[in-house]
Amino acid sequence: MRDEWLRWPAMEEEIVIIENTDHVFFNIPYSLYREGLQQHLKELKAENVEEVSDPLGGKRVLLVLDKQSALELKAWITLQVSRESSRYFVTDLEEI
Repeated sequence: MRDEWLRWPAMEEEIVIIENTDHVFFNIPYSLYREGLQQHLKELKAENVEEVSDPLGGKRVLLVLDKQSALELKAWITLQVSRESSRYFVTDLEEI
């Protein structure tokens, strides 16, 4: 599942969240990662953090979290996206 969905092209401002039965996968713009997510991730237990280049979305960060840590990150992302000056948007999917 990881390569199939996380390597899917994303827009530069898009935050892709994919949940399966065990984990939650995030595909996040590198700019958001540098704006504060990198610091926030130190508090969470990320199982895998990888920087990649997307032909459409530019530099991005892929990460895998357990369900509890993912809830905390989703809350943080919601706060960031809800800011008036935010240029990001979320695509949230569930694998069935």
